Amino acid sequence: MYRPVTGIILARLRELAGPGNVITDPAALADYCRDESPGAPFPPEVLVRPRATEEVSAVLALCRDERVPVTPRGLGTGLAGGSVALFGGVMLSTELLGRIIEVDEGNLVVRTQPGVTTDRIQKACAEHGLYYPVDPSSLEDCSIGGNVATNAGGARAFKYGVTAEYVRGLEAVLPDGRVIRWGGKLLKNATGYGLGRVITGSEGTLALITEVTLRLVPKPRYQVDILIPFDRLAQGVELVLRVVRDDRLLPAVVEFIERGGIRACNEVLGSDLPFPDAEVQVLIELEGNDRAQVLADSVRLGELAMRLGAREPLVADNPTDQTRLWNARRKLADTLKRAYDKVYAEDIVVPLSEVPATVENIARLAKKHELIVVPFGHIGDGNIHVDVCLESAGPEALAAKDCFFDDLVEAVLLSGGQISAEHGIGSEKLRWMRRALGQDQLDLMRALKRAFDPDSILNPGKILP
Repeated sequence: MYRPVTGIILARLRELAGPGNVITDPAALADYCRDESPGAPFPPEVLVRPRATEEVSAVLALCRDERVPVTPRGLGTGLAGGSVALFGGVMLSTELLGRIIEVDEGNLVVRTQPGVTTDRIQKACAEHGLYYPVDPSSLEDCSIGGNVATNAGGARAFKYGVTAEYVRGLEAVLPDGRVIRWGGKLLKNATGYGLGRVITGSEGTLALITEVTLRLVPKPRYQVDILIPFDRLAQGVELVLRVVRDDRLLPAVVEFIERGGIRACNEVLGSDLPFPDAEVQVLIELEGNDRAQVLADSVRLGELAMRLGAREPLVADNPTDQTRLWNARRKLADTLKRAYDKVYAEDIVVPLSEVPATVENIARLAKKHELIVVPFGHIGDGNIHVDVCLESAGPEALAAKDCFFDDLVEAVLLSGGQISAEHGIGSEKLRWMRRALGQDQLDLMRALKRAFDPDSILNPGKILP
């Protein structure tokens, strides 16, 4: 179906992107043969690092003409095998497209190239008193292009939503090399099909993003983090429902870590998290421009939590204490990888009311399959990260892991949930797509893929089984 990268093609790639940005050395390619998912490595035949949209366009046009597959890649922090070169060919990295073009205070937007980290964007906007609130745990390492490609979420999705809700405009290169520009600095835009929303979340299978325009919001002046220990997760979910429904508060963050994650953080990081014997810790962040009101809301929240059965919460209202709490949460996934031989992570999502039953079912299935399983994540939006932690990745353990996830996916779908909230499908979740979406939706998605990429050269083997 695909052709190999020949010497003639290599020579043309060097002409288009510059000799120093066309890499074939196996030692260098080893860093690009996998992402953060635990799947097998797939080295590309060649790595190309373009420096401008025009180079991306020329490389894609050449690969289309030569029938060479192209795997787009940001900074390689994905968790679903979305940026691995399953068919070899060209890996096209956006790491050198790393410029923040402008922070436009008048229009409340930032224009950026795709290789910029989310953390850099947040800091650049903060210098102008503005805020890009989408906050994935790997924000210091992941690229905004990857965030858009996977429609990343993160801790603040409960209040602020996910990446797609901030994408105002895109520049993208189609698989045949044509460049399209959708949207821009517009607050409203009802002109034709929303192609930007189609490309956002398409995991590099429809087009390669070369510029993004993102909506910004004013940054609240004050924030308070409240760590609340509960003996049952259902109490934490009830707290969230009561806070929104009765107290009319809208927290920026509602996260949870259960006992296994707390223990791992304390043992590996030496972080000495408080309440180590709690069944679950719920981390809630309140924010606003009136300090007195934020503190008053924190007191109300703490009192409500204690009425629901919590122990006295820990309030962090200064950067030192807040950093201590967030350090453990942001590093939890990496901490588990340090504590166990192999960690397999999924990111299911269920309706909020189904979170307690789902977490209880995770514990039941873990016991059934004799596995160590650590659930954590975004309790406010129903997104639960489920990490299976293996002390030895032998054949029996791997088979048990697969059976566990198959059982979990079946239960999640029956509860009205889905198989991914923010990591995407990539190549790791293909086996569940027919069950998750059904044949009609998959046929429509295949038709969309053919419309954008009739030769199927762009990120083949991803999303569609």
